[in-house]
Amino acid sequence: MTMRLILIGVALVALAALGRIYFLGNYLREDISEQSSAQLVVLANYVAREVDHNLAERREFLKRLASRIPGKLMNDSPQLEAWLDERQQLGALFSRGVMLIDRHGQALSRQPDLAAQLGQDLATQEFFQQALKGEFVLGRPFKGLALQVPVLPMALPLRDHSGQVVGVLVGVSALESSNILDALHAIRIGRTGGLVLVSPRDKLFIEASDGDIAMTPTPTEGLYPQLDRAMNGFRGTGIGINPSGVEELTAMASVPAGGWFVMARQPTEDAFAPVTRLQHFMKVNSLLVMVIILSLMVWVVRYLLRPLREAADHADRMTQGELPLEPLPVVRNDEVGHMTVAFNRVLSKLMESRSELEHLAHHDKLTDLPNRQLLADRMQAAFDRAQRYGHKVVVLYLDLDGFKAINDGLGHEAGDAALYEIACRLVNTLRRVDTVARVGGDEFVVLLSDLDDNARGVAERVAAKCLEVFKTPVMVVGQPCRLGVSIGMAIKGGDTSAEHLLNTADQAMYRAKEAGGGCFYWAG
Repeated sequence: MTMRLILIGVALVALAALGRIYFLGNYLREDISEQSSAQLVVLANYVAREVDHNLAERREFLKRLASRIPGKLMNDSPQLEAWLDERQQLGALFSRGVMLIDRHGQALSRQPDLAAQLGQDLATQEFFQQALKGEFVLGRPFKGLALQVPVLPMALPLRDHSGQVVGVLVGVSALESSNILDALHAIRIGRTGGLVLVSPRDKLFIEASDGDIAMTPTPTEGLYPQLDRAMNGFRGTGIGINPSGVEELTAMASVPAGGWFVMARQPTEDAFAPVTRLQHFMKVNSLLVMVIILSLMVWVVRYLLRPLREAADHADRMTQGELPLEPLPVVRNDEVGHMTVAFNRVLSKLMESRSELEHLAHHDKLTDLPNRQLLADRMQAAFDRAQRYGHKVVVLYLDLDGFKAINDGLGHEAGDAALYEIACRLVNTLRRVDTVARVGGDEFVVLLSDLDDNARGVAERVAAKCLEVFKTPVMVVGQPCRLGVSIGMAIKGGDTSAEHLLNTADQAMYRAKEAGGGCFYWAG
């Protein structure tokens, strides 16, 4: 008794400490998650605005340059090159240079660096073809042919006085140049977090704080859920698993001028490091407190329960005949001695009887399966978990086919034996977490709870197993008897009650019977 009380006290202290660690940790994680997400949004928006500004500045530069090119220079390549070079040096926005291409793909001006980057077959370049259609084009970033560094082409149609496109003005910048993506390179997030610039159109990681993924294709859809959402237009924050299996906080912000977006990311391990350290400190602290409390409880409980222990020893010696029967000595008015022990023994017997009665009240007498009352309680508990965690609940309503012939032809005892055999088969076929209940003469219900989005598939596999159970004949009074089953299935939706869900499955079961039996049918 003494040791039990001590262990109970220590267990309560331990549960209180663990609860404090758990709930405080969750609270701090939520708080830090909100703060870190807000910071990531600020960083992502800042970098996105900087990149957008740099792209827009280059676009405007090309527009101004295109509007000022003298028409007489179109047929004078040396003069055109000098004119373009002079303006490019003044602007210094396109680190790899600017060139003019006529509508047939022939370069009217040539700068060695730029020609080496773009290649010779300019007419087939995607940005050239799009610019000929009369719109500004931000080309797909690629590694330059000569220096093998990532470059970004930007193209603008050049029009004559009548508005006809007569050429394409092209500017090329190296992505590593100091005045285009410098904000992205300058910012670091925590120990291992960083920023990524992504082109949804090209499905390409353009640049990243982690240089290893720069200029690489984005992962296949499904490997990086947070990125998939951003590629489909989502802008905001979230928590997800990256392709390396690391959970991370992410924030996305758009770069309108390029149709790109910036993704700021930070592993949750870094973000929640203070919480982890606090939980470790609390665990160590709680362990020390438990040791102190255990020592105090051993002394206090032994002192308080010493009269009760002595009275119990005295009573045991009397029951064994070592001492004559006599009133127990009362050391303190709050001790009941032998009467307490006797009461506890009687109470123990009463509790055993009560447990048996409760079992009978909630279970079918023939099959020992849960009855309708216990099924309703478990359905309500499953509904509560489903609402809390977003799970699915499915009910299978089974009605035996051919049972009446056994019951009428061979007698009720044979029918009871068949029902017991079917109940055993169903229990042995299904998972331990699933509930099989008998709700009528030859009617059973299977409750499937805590299912995820593939609830229908799981339910259909369970139904198939139930159908498989009836393929083997049931041995009744020494002869094989074949039984079938019709199954109606219903999935919980909205505020459906347990009774309504059972009725829905029951109606679906009748549809299965109308279809000939031996099958399952979903409630419409």
